[in-house]
Order: sequence, then structure tokens, then C-alpha cells
Amino acid sequence: MNKKIGFFICLMILLCVCIAGCGPQSEDDATPYTRYVESHDGVQVGVPEHPKRILSLSSAFDTILLGLIEPERLAGINKLSTYEEYSLEAKRAKLVKPVLSSYPLEKIIALKPDLVIAPDYISADVIYGLRHMGIATVVVPTPSTVDGVIQNVMEIAHIIGEDEKGSFYNQKIHREIDEIRRLGESIPPDQRKTVLFVSSMDGYTGTGSLFDDMCHYMSIYNAPDRIGLPPRIPFGEERVLAMNPDYIFIPSYKGMDKNLADRYLKNPAFQNLPAIKENRVKPLPAAYLYTMNQHIGEAMLAIMYTVYPQLERNSHD
Repeated sequence: MNKKIGFFICLMILLCVCIAGCGPQSEDDATPYTRYVESHDGVQVGVPEHPKRILSLSSAFDTILLGLIEPERLAGINKLSTYEEYSLEAKRAKLVKPVLSSYPLEKIIALKPDLVIAPDYISADVIYGLRHMGIATVVVPTPSTVDGVIQNVMEIAHIIGEDEKGSFYNQKIHREIDEIRRLGESIPPDQRKTVLFVSSMDGYTGTGSLFDDMCHYMSIYNAPDRIGLPPRIPFGEERVLAMNPDYIFIPSYKGMDKNLADRYLKNPAFQNLPAIKENRVKPLPAAYLYTMNQHIGEAMLAIMYTVYPQLERNSHD
């Protein structure tokens, strides 16, 4: 008899649980609607329809995101993104907390992001660890062409569900490219200037780099490419002399290598270079030289106006 009573009590408890489970879910308990996007590493990743705590693991992606969404939807920001000369979205970046200088797995998890957007150079172990913890993590390639930058802007917009804004920036950049090409038509090939962009960061300036591709649009000769240097070759003294640049660009931003310009300005071997003789060793905002975001058209126009100051006047004739 006692066994029957016990069984009856258990049955009633299960029935109550089932009835409670059939009731309407609160908004907080509901599972967010999930879309699937393709990650650069070949994985189909389920992402929230409207992510609210997005974390990018790259200052370049920070800038893209800040052009697409409000700062409060970011779970953290790269320190470089808060520097005025490094990011054209720095003012909005300063509204985001915490500020990060590195991305260890434990720190990322502690921020409780609902979406992580990672560049392709982030360790596969970190990507696996985040996904293992149930955090939607999408890998996006690092662009080396202007077209690649445009694709990145549109892809990141799609990942976070902001396709309309991605299309807006696509159209904006192409309008700026049309203006760049129009301006370039007035510069004969034999009057184009040769520019050397020097950086303490490898891979950003030489043959095959994003800056190299930007030069093709800007009617500028990228010095390493012009003398046939392979990608990622250091610029030794003899090579710089062979480049004979008309301009030398130094990226300017908080935390930059203060001695970078002096390596050229104070080197006796370089004193006959056109860039030195004509006082054309120019600090330019890093935001223009390292631009992998929606501002790439603006950046190319700014660089063109620096190299060809007459264009600014011509464009308003």
C-alpha cells in the first residue's frame, strides 16, 4: 500500500513539472533565434539574430563594428581602437569597456560575449576553446586588397544581421573609388610619385600588401613593388636607395615607434633621396595607412591629396 502511495506522489510531481513546462517562456528564458553563417575556417556557425555582446579580436574589426552598431553592443574594445590617429571611430570606441590589449581565452570567456568575430591569425586552439564553451565564433579573413576590405565590411555586417548597413558602406566606398579614379586620370604615368610606407609591423607595406593594392587605385607607385622586391622583404639601406622614394610615410599614433622617422632623416646615406631633400618624410595617421575598414575610400583620398596637393584644387574646379 505504501508503495502505491509513493508511486502516486511521484506521478503527481512529474505531472506538475510537465504542466509548468508547457507554460509560456519568459523572454529571458527563450532561446534566441539562430542564423547560420559560414566561417572562414569552413565551419557553419550558428549566430544570434540580434547579438548584444559582440567581441571582435582585432582593432580593424572593432572599427567596422562601430560603424555598424551602437557601442553598447560591444563586450570589449582593443586599446588601439581608442587612439584618435589609429581609428576613425576612436570617439565611439572610448565609450566601450573594458579596453583590451590581448585576448587570452580565459579573458574572452569572462566577458560573456554572445558572438566573437576573430581574424584568421588567431590561434585555432582559441577558436576551438570558444566554440567548445558554446560561444558563437566566426573567423573572418585578413584582407590584402581593397576589394577584400569591402567584402569584409559586408561580411561582418551580415554576421551581425546588419546587411542594409553593409550595403550602404559598399556603395559609399565605390563612390569614393570613382572619385579616386577620376582624379587619377589627370596624373600621367611618368608624373606619378613613388612612395615608401615604413612600418614596425611586418607585412603591411611591401609588395602584395593592402597598401600596395591601394597604390594602384591612387595612381601612386609603391616603392618596394616598383623595384620588384618580393613580399615581406626587409627594407635594408641599399634597397631604400634603389627605391629612391619621392615620399616616405610614417604611421602616426599613440604608442608608435618614435625612432622610425629618425632612421631615415638622420641616416647620412639617405640625404640625397628626393623624400629627404624635399622634406617629404610625412607622418600620416595610422588610420589612413592601416585602413581595413569602411573608411578605406576616405583614406585613399587623403593620401592622394598629400602626394598630389594640386588634386584638391582640381577636384573643386
